[in-house]
Amino acid sequence: MSGIKQDRKRAAKVLGKIGTAAVVATLAGVPSEVAQMFGVHGTSGMALAKPKPPPPPPPPPVADPRLEPLNLPGGTHWFAAWDENTAPGSADFFITPFLSDSTTGGVLGQLSASATIVPSKPLGVKVLDPISNATASAIFNAHYPLPNGPKAVSYVFGDFENGNSASQIANVKTLVNQVRGSAWSNLAYVGQFNLTPTNSSAFVRGSLPYTKADYDSSGANMANTELYPGSPTFRNKSTGDWSNANIRTGLFIAPIGRMTEVQNALNTSYNGRNTYTLGLGYHKQIPWVARFNNFGNSSLDSDGNPGNGYQFVSNAADPTKGQLPSRGDFSAQILHYRMRGAYSVNLFHEGNGGQAQVVGYSGAQAEQDVRNGWYAGVPHTTSIFNAPDSKPVTFTLNPTVDGSSGGGSASRSEQTGTIWSGVYSLSLKQMDILASNLDTNGHWIRFGSGDTAYDIFTYKDPNTGYTYGVKNGDNNDNKQKKEPLIGGSRQAFIDAGVHKLLQFDLVTTRVYYTPEDAAAGKTHNGKKLYETRTIWLYNSSYDVFTDNNRNGVGIPEPTSVGILAAAGTMSLVCRRRRTKALV
Repeated sequence: MSGIKQDRKRAAKVLGKIGTAAVVATLAGVPSEVAQMFGVHGTSGMALAKPKPPPPPPPPPVADPRLEPLNLPGGTHWFAAWDENTAPGSADFFITPFLSDSTTGGVLGQLSASATIVPSKPLGVKVLDPISNATASAIFNAHYPLPNGPKAVSYVFGDFENGNSASQIANVKTLVNQVRGSAWSNLAYVGQFNLTPTNSSAFVRGSLPYTKADYDSSGANMANTELYPGSPTFRNKSTGDWSNANIRTGLFIAPIGRMTEVQNALNTSYNGRNTYTLGLGYHKQIPWVARFNNFGNSSLDSDGNPGNGYQFVSNAADPTKGQLPSRGDFSAQILHYRMRGAYSVNLFHEGNGGQAQVVGYSGAQAEQDVRNGWYAGVPHTTSIFNAPDSKPVTFTLNPTVDGSSGGGSASRSEQTGTIWSGVYSLSLKQMDILASNLDTNGHWIRFGSGDTAYDIFTYKDPNTGYTYGVKNGDNNDNKQKKEPLIGGSRQAFIDAGVHKLLQFDLVTTRVYYTPEDAAAGKTHNGKKLYETRTIWLYNSSYDVFTDNNRNGVGIPEPTSVGILAAAGTMSLVCRRRRTKALV
């Protein structure tokens, strides 16, 4: 897990004593049956007997009020973060304190405080080492706010790194059984860092740490995919196995590709397309995300000295041509994740008010970049997400770019650093597409119909509003007329290093075969020159996430990391690393 794990455990014991005292104080004067639940001694000093936990309530899992949503139409959006451990947490972020046998009391106190201060926030925990049944019972059988509130722990993020994959999966199974066996949190989502229902990846170097069989046998119902740009797990130009000459294209495209692979697996076999439906059978992807984290990646260690934190220094005469992901790039990734079906994200930044994986970049800034990408920076797109019938437009990793599509392991997104995602609502008759180009050259993207039933057109005549475009093989006047290879009415040009948002309306209009036909009118030589079709027709576009400074110094974690504790609080900070050797 890290070089300071023993220090963390010693500190955790101290935190546990502090937290337990806080919970005893919280429970003072409450009914005796509540005191019994937590083993609190009365004035006589004798522990009261613990009664049987109450049975689960009758409502089915989907409707159970204790399984709290992170993402719903209408503006519900909650995120987790490595450093959000104390109540009430930052805006839009719910706390997930570190749970161990020695921090039980502190976790109880923080979860109760969160439920009291901000009742709308969900509750969750992070578990880094196996916990006892007593600890599990205390946390997962508790009613928040203490002693008898309506809330339960709804999200459990496992992060077992000791031992081999088999022992880690065994620990996940135990944790899942502890949660499922509880009387109050038995419906919670449970996952493990980088445990997904996939056996291979086109974007990962070597083999994956776990298999689909591991995911299934563990009982997990939450895929916590690692999506750290800079991670040694991803292919990149710096490792000699990426098709684009720019490092930044791999840092941007590979995590989106990996996220898409996992979501496709969830959609196929785990009801992943039911984004807003909660329950044990409706699996969610909540990936671990960061702007940058290159721990253990010697190919991105600019000075070759891992002793100073694998520093990746990107300096270019033009900051927009640097290789370090910008803040805008990070927000764009977040929106691509959401457009492709992610339920929420779990942010790793180790900020605590300081820097987070990039020198001069704070944890607060990282959280704001997540907000901007998910909803705050794209209000029109957010209005579409808020429609109850919103759906992803595409999961393609092989778009048609500059008139051609790739094949095999090298997709056009990898080759060109260019990718598009989208969301649409038929009730609103609106669709937004995010097109990103991390290359140093501009590219044309051709939009297919994607997962919608209607084709996408990017041109309309400024006078008539009509559009044009012919599918290959269509005939008119006994002549095959194909859409131009570059440009045309089904394509859009995306400048180098830009994220562009394109907005479309669902309309029924004339679609002429060619621009010349549109100019000629309804018919020519007795032949009809158009079709009346329902299509997605371009409305407007503009650049988004325009912070494109890609210079700076990337680091895997802050230069000063330690264990912090304060009376009445529970704050555990430790390094977030993956130390497994790559195959």
